[in-house]
Amino acid sequence: MQIQKITLPSSFELRRPLYLIVPAAGLGTRMGISDSKQFLKINGVPVLARTLLAFSGYQEKTGISIHAVIVTTEENISRVRELVEEYQISFVEKIVKGGATRQDSVACGIAALPMLEIPPQESDPVFIHDGARCMVDQETIASCYAGGHIYDVCVAATPCKNTIKMAISSEEGKEKVKHPLVNKTLDRDTLFEVQTPQVFKYKILREVSKRAEDLGITATDDTALAEALGIEVHLIPCSYGNIKITTPEDAAIAEYMLSRS
Repeated sequence: MQIQKITLPSSFELRRPLYLIVPAAGLGTRMGISDSKQFLKINGVPVLARTLLAFSGYQEKTGISIHAVIVTTEENISRVRELVEEYQISFVEKIVKGGATRQDSVACGIAALPMLEIPPQESDPVFIHDGARCMVDQETIASCYAGGHIYDVCVAATPCKNTIKMAISSEEGKEKVKHPLVNKTLDRDTLFEVQTPQVFKYKILREVSKRAEDLGITATDDTALAEALGIEVHLIPCSYGNIKITTPEDAAIAEYMLSRS
């Protein structure tokens, strides 16, 4: 199964603002560092700064205005503010404290949107993009922006390269073994790895967040909340290079990619 690229009628003009929530509260645990990974430098530039600069480049290229909320830990709010000032990211309007989970933090970002200088209208696209996904390219941003005008919910995704097996725990198997047991092999042609941006029409994003909270639905992926509530989620093709900085290997890959660009 292939993801088709979005094609728009030539008369279709996209000039509405792009609203952006950036969860940036990730710890450096899997990076093996004591500091937040948002401040880890990739070729001399902090991860979060690179993420924001990618969107800044899109704004400069297209003239589409961006209005952003960054969600971080309370102790990092001043550091994020200093970073935004240092790299002159003018579209960041709010830096707010997050919650205990990513889902809680995104909810804090949603709550801040009405307080922006120009609040979003019901049908405006709202991007949720990981602060640590600093290699996002212009084409991915553009495709997700277009998708956000067509669909209620869409997400950047790539076809799965690897064979994926569903496992069961050893306790569920016939024998007590040290490692999980294979239940079945999934059809790779139907599998996709989702990334960010994840894009919602503003009205839909508010509804999904509130209904999920009211019903006690939790997920590590924003679009999974929409799925759980019966809302269609569309896949938008993006680059395999749109990696998230989570481990030392990711940082090394990002530095290699930058050296080749």
